Amino acid sequence: MEWIFISFAVGLIAVLAIFATAANNNDGATVPGHFDFDKYKSREISKRGLFAKTKW
Repeated sequence: MEWIFISFAVGLIAVLAIFATAANNNDGATVPGHFDFDKYKSREISKRGLFAKTKW
């Protein structure tokens, strides 16, 4: 019976360790400047020969 509690504790510690390393994984690297998503989207759509159905 105690093996259930031990395996639960080990699993909980493993999950907490994964979340702790994921939270500290930010490298702080951002793209400098302003990113125009609409311009990027229209350029990618035109390169592929598709039609933009999401424009208003």
